[in-house]
Amino acid sequence: MSTSRRSSLHLSTFSIVGADPEAGDVGVAVQSKFLAVGAIVPWARGGVGAAAVQAFPDVTVGPRALDLLATGVDPDAVLDELVRADPMAAQRQTGLVAADGRSASHTGADCFDHKGSVTGPGYAVQGNVLAGPEVLSAMETAFLDHRGPLAHRLLAGLQAGQDAGGEKRGMESAALVVARPGGGYGGNHDRLVDLRVDHHDDPITRLAELLEVRDFYFDRSPPSAWFPLAGEVRDEVSALLRRGGWLEEGAALPSALMDFMGWENLEERWADDDHVDPVVLGHLRKVHG
Repeated sequence: MSTSRRSSLHLSTFSIVGADPEAGDVGVAVQSKFLAVGAIVPWARGGVGAAAVQAFPDVTVGPRALDLLATGVDPDAVLDELVRADPMAAQRQTGLVAADGRSASHTGADCFDHKGSVTGPGYAVQGNVLAGPEVLSAMETAFLDHRGPLAHRLLAGLQAGQDAGGEKRGMESAALVVARPGGGYGGNHDRLVDLRVDHHDDPITRLAELLEVRDFYFDRSPPSAWFPLAGEVRDEVSALLRRGGWLEEGAALPSALMDFMGWENLEERWADDDHVDPVVLGHLRKVHG
């Protein structure tokens, strides 16, 4: 493919990059009329920051921007350096947020209209081939107004952008990535949320459904909400586990409960030997009640 032909191809996209310094989360939500946008646009690194690279994207910009952020370079300076070194910067769009909330966004002059970006403490919103500037302002407002974990705030912003008109070509794929140091499954990596809808008529709605399922399996209720594994709760859990064949006579209740949770993919919701997560108890009731 010739350079001139390649330069005419743009990934029409809108995205929001965000940070929650208090929780230690950074992430990206993105939608595009493009197959598997999650393979290209979103980049995040726990304790460092997150980036969205789009329009006519150079995917190497994502990791290079995060490498620079990791050395302490300010997001504005990171984008200035990358833009100066890029002969095709006028066709690219990049949003960047550091883990402490500093943000920046670049929209090249040759990106297709409507194009633009808005930034503030903890977020950068950007898009091209949009229905109008109201898409970006709606995303910003929804992100700022929503209360909850970063993943849900990012998704709220994405949905608001679509509700305001989204991009002119329509919908095809969406993705949501959130990183937190040690936040991934098993606690030895940073991928707290990593969800993609590669091809769908309504990818943002499907992404929201996947996030709900992800929260069920991998979130943990706060210790203040745990039920003590004693008294009536202990009796009920024991009876339900026996009914399901998990608890044999003389066996230890915590071990049997953990076996059940592992079978149901709920092991990330393990509390301790003396408590049970209320979501686990609810699921135990549903399965063996």
